[in-house]
Amino acid sequence: MQLSPKTRRFFLALVAFAALLTVCVQHFSPIMAWLSGALSAVMPFIVGACFAFVLSVPMRLFDHLLSRKVKGKPLLADGPRRPVSLALALLLMALLLSLLIVIVVPQLVDTVSSLANSVTRLMPAAQKGIADLRAWLAKYPDLQQNIAPYIPDVSEMASGFIAWVQRNAGLAMGAVVSRVSSLFGQVTDVLIAFVFAVYVLLQKETLGRQCRRLLYAFLPRFFCDEALRVASMAHRTFFSYVTIQFAEAGILGGLCFIGMLILRFPYALVISVIMLFCALIPIYGAIISCVVGAFLVLIESPPQAIWFVVFILVLQQIETNLIYPRVVSTSINLPSMWVLMVVTAGGGIFGLAGMLLAVPVTSVIYTMLGEATRKRLDGASASSGDTTKPKQEDQTDEPIR
Repeated sequence: MQLSPKTRRFFLALVAFAALLTVCVQHFSPIMAWLSGALSAVMPFIVGACFAFVLSVPMRLFDHLLSRKVKGKPLLADGPRRPVSLALALLLMALLLSLLIVIVVPQLVDTVSSLANSVTRLMPAAQKGIADLRAWLAKYPDLQQNIAPYIPDVSEMASGFIAWVQRNAGLAMGAVVSRVSSLFGQVTDVLIAFVFAVYVLLQKETLGRQCRRLLYAFLPRFFCDEALRVASMAHRTFFSYVTIQFAEAGILGGLCFIGMLILRFPYALVISVIMLFCALIPIYGAIISCVVGAFLVLIESPPQAIWFVVFILVLQQIETNLIYPRVVSTSINLPSMWVLMVVTAGGGIFGLAGMLLAVPVTSVIYTMLGEATRKRLDGASASSGDTTKPKQEDQTDEPIR
């Protein structure tokens, strides 16, 4: 029996895949070692591309501002406008990082020190109170027998608490020193990533045109069209997500600072900066900033800590229901249930980077899956001759669009 050319190509591809799979299984360890080395080699370029994408958000804003026309002419010509926009974006990023390092870190160190001093000052008063309680209970032996085992030893509790703070503070400082040391140890990779990001931002049109020419030169046209469509959709989704997160973080940090000044809460600037940076982390950022802020206020004034939590909850509701829908012109096409699930899974598997990238990546997959599902259902309806529209209730039950 003679096989058709399509069938022969299928069998050849199947044999080649089986042979490749056999080689991979037999030489699994060397292949994984080679892949790990290759990933380490290209990691600076991956980091640089991610850095370039984040920088493109403020860079586009500055480019738009500098391109405005005054008396019929733009503020800055096309040639120097892009380098100036890139320089302003880098300056803005440096200012934000400096704000975090100069304001937040020293204040957190001072807060931990003041916490230890407060515990030390309160120990004599607490010991005197416990001693007075024991003396009063000595007059009532039956009551003392039931209550005495539950009276804590203040000295032991304070010593344990101070030891816990010192131990965890030492671990935290050790982790920070280790991160900084590894960063300076990989200064070459950091410089390569930075230079690569600058090149990408300055020559992104040229790079895009070259990539399109290569695709259409060596791959089928339908594959190139689909790949460029998916890439365009991914770029829009990621850019929209990054822009939304930055805008939301800035608005939330500003409102928090103004509200804390009006209500006279302590550490207004520090907590607002923490909230600004934590707002970039979806879902969990609000929880982290609320816990850290409440802890700082609790050290200074315990009664105000409760009102601070109430203030943050009200602020979150105002931001979620009033401000966020107005800021988001093109929202991420992903239901809240999936956002919670993918952020949790991404953070558990890939850490902070997974939490930041989980939402836009899943949004792209969600949109593509919805398009594929709709095409298959439309094709099935057309082949069966059913031209009736789906029921309205099927379209409103949170479908995959």
